[in-house]
Order: sequence, then structure tokens, then C-alpha cells
Amino acid sequence: MNYLILCIIVLYISILTSKIDSLQKHITRMNSNIIKIAKQVGIPEDPLNDELKSIIEKDGKIKAIKKCREVTGFGLKEAKDYVDNLK
Repeated sequence: MNYLILCIIVLYISILTSKIDSLQKHITRMNSNIIKIAKQVGIPEDPLNDELKSIIEKDGKIKAIKKCREVTGFGLKEAKDYVDNLK
């Protein structure tokens, strides 16, 4: 009986993990589209981007990722993706 309950819990956790991963990918795509639309409409770039670019030049990507996480509250992967997409 305990084995059955444990299997159900593990299955439920794996399903939730899969759903969360799917949502994170969807949010990343939406953010990318929003940035593209903002550029086309002429909305000025976020001042954080300039700060992060200067940190990358001076101290490297790791420091820029740390700063991005502090300011935005992003997780490690999201902050890394954000910094990697700066041009």
C-alpha cells in the first residue's frame, strides 16, 4: 500500500515538473516576442541592458548574470538566457 502511494506521488511530481518546464519555455518565447515587438514599435531599450553590457565588457558574463538575477529576480537559467541574448 505504501509503495502504491509513493509511486503515485512520484508520478504526480514528474507530471508537475514537466508542466512547469513547458510553462517556462512558453514564457521565454513570449518574452522574446515582446522584445521584438518593442523594437519594431520603437520603445526604448531597458536601461538594465546597457548596465549589463558594460558589466560583461568589464567583469564578464558571470557578474552580469548575478546582477541580472538581483535586479529582475530571475532564476539562474533565465538570467543566463537574458544575458546571452544581449547584443
